[in-house]
Parts: sequence; structure tokens; C-alpha cells
Amino acid sequence: MLTTTLEDPYGRVIDSLRILVTLKCNYKCIFCHSEGVLGHAEEVLNAEDYGFIAEVASSVGIKFYKISGGEPLLRDDIADIVRSIKPHARELSLVTNGSLLLEKAKLLADSGLDRLNVSLHAFSKALYEYVTGSYVPVSRIVEGVKEALKYGIKVKINFLAMKSNLGEFFKVLEFAEENGLDVNLIELIPLGVPLDTYRREHVFLGSIVDFLERNSAAKYYRELHNRPVYVLASGIKVEVVIGYGNYLFCSRCSRLRLTPDGYLKPCLYVEDLKVCVLKSVKARDREGLMNALHEVVKLRMPYFKLEVGGGVGQDDRRNQ
Repeated sequence: MLTTTLEDPYGRVIDSLRILVTLKCNYKCIFCHSEGVLGHAEEVLNAEDYGFIAEVASSVGIKFYKISGGEPLLRDDIADIVRSIKPHARELSLVTNGSLLLEKAKLLADSGLDRLNVSLHAFSKALYEYVTGSYVPVSRIVEGVKEALKYGIKVKINFLAMKSNLGEFFKVLEFAEENGLDVNLIELIPLGVPLDTYRREHVFLGSIVDFLERNSAAKYYRELHNRPVYVLASGIKVEVVIGYGNYLFCSRCSRLRLTPDGYLKPCLYVEDLKVCVLKSVKARDREGLMNALHEVVKLRMPYFKLEVGGGVGQDDRRNQ
């Protein structure tokens, strides 16, 4: 008998779905991991399909939905997708590079979007172009953020730290504080990134974390991923995201993933363990989709785990 909540074999209750609506992007970021989707993935789901998925998923306890890409604002029907998911979501957010936000902020607000995660990895023109592979001016991202705020959408800044842009963090932090924006400080992971790039650019976040420890007014841990959150004197929050090799991160993961070609995945790092929902979705087969949700949850195991003796190891199932 199927339960009305989703709980994996490790006792983690699933309440979040990250929806990858496209792999298309107008940037060529040096750190891109394509949300763990290898190769081509055709966009086979429309706005009504996403609404059906959210309706069924919400009935088994999924409350938080995040639309991602690629660059999701490249989809002509992105407002319809937001509108179809929103009735079933406690919070609906979207990840964007911000390049199209100035034109689409009002449309997203009118469609019911609650929050944006806007990637902003540098203010320096040269560094921004190097990191993103794009010649979009940073001023355009800033204008897009302010436009979204004007229409009542909450904005959180994503800053991915690398050796090349580490010094830019404090410029981004200043911008965030001036505009009342929380920040995700993210460590580079070796997924989809050329090995030489990873070796050249990876940097541990210790120096910034030390700064946050010294200068925060408060600190707590989010339920999701055990993420440490630092509350600064200005009132904004800086959330530290260290996903790779971090068993504490895995131990509190409560997220499933949906690919553009209609597969549910249990984990960012796992490509071969997935469940196709395309047939069930197109047929509006509630039972079939419900079964698929329970099936993929059974595949969930921590990719990084604390081994006997205190070391951190990877889950052996990733290679099955």
C-alpha cells in the first residue's frame, strides 16, 4: 500500500522537487554541471504536464518546487509553467543567470513566482565574462534583480566561489546588503567540469567561512542539507553550500529531481538510477506517477556517507 508521504530507506522525508525544464542556455559557465544530466535531454513536457506532476507530487508531501536549467527563462512558456505549478506549491522558486530578468520579471510575478535565485559570480567585467562565457553586462543582471524586487519577488544571490573570483565575494556581499538579499555561497564541485578547470579553480571556503564566523550576529543550520546559515548585522543571511564529499549534506537531503526528458532522479550525482514518468504524465495516470515517485524514492541512498572508522565514502550504488 502506498503511503501519503515519501520517505527513503534512510528515513529522509522528501518534500522538494527540483524541475529541470531545459538544458538550453545562453551562457557557457566554466563550472556548469547541467544539473547532473549527461548528454542531450529533449524538452518533452509542457506547462500542463508540470501542473499534473506538481498536483500528484503535492499529494505525497512535496511542498517546495524549484525550476532550473540550463536557463529556464529561455522557454517561451515559462510563465505558463510557473502558473501551472504554483497552486500546488508552498514555495515556488526559479534559478536564473538573470540575463533575461529585466524583460520577464513582471511576467514571472504575475504568474505567481515566489522567489528567484540569481547567479552573480563577479562584478568585474573581465571576471564575469571569464566565469560565464557571456558578454552580457553585469549592470543588466543588477537591473533585472531590482526589477524583480519591484514586483514583489524575493531574490537570493547565488555566488559560486572559485580561485579566480574569490575576491569578488565581498563586492557581491555589499550589493546584497544594500538591497536586502540573502546569499548562497557555493563551493565548486567536480561534476561536468573539465578536470584541469576544477584543479585550477577549486577553492575551499574556509577563508570566507572564517570571516562569517567572526562577523555574523547569529548562526543556525537549515533542515535542508544541514546547511550552515550566518545572519549578518545587516540582517541578510549567507548560506554555505558545500555539497561534494560532505556526508552531513547528504544526510539531510530531501529533494528529488525531474529532467527535461521526463525522468525522476534520486540524486544530482547519480545518472543511471532514474525512473521514467513520461508515459504516466502524458496519460494523466495518477496511479502510475504515484508509483514512479515511490519507486525513485526507494533508490535514494546518501552519495557521501560516513564510513566505519570515520572516513567519508561514496555510496557503492552509484556504479550499479
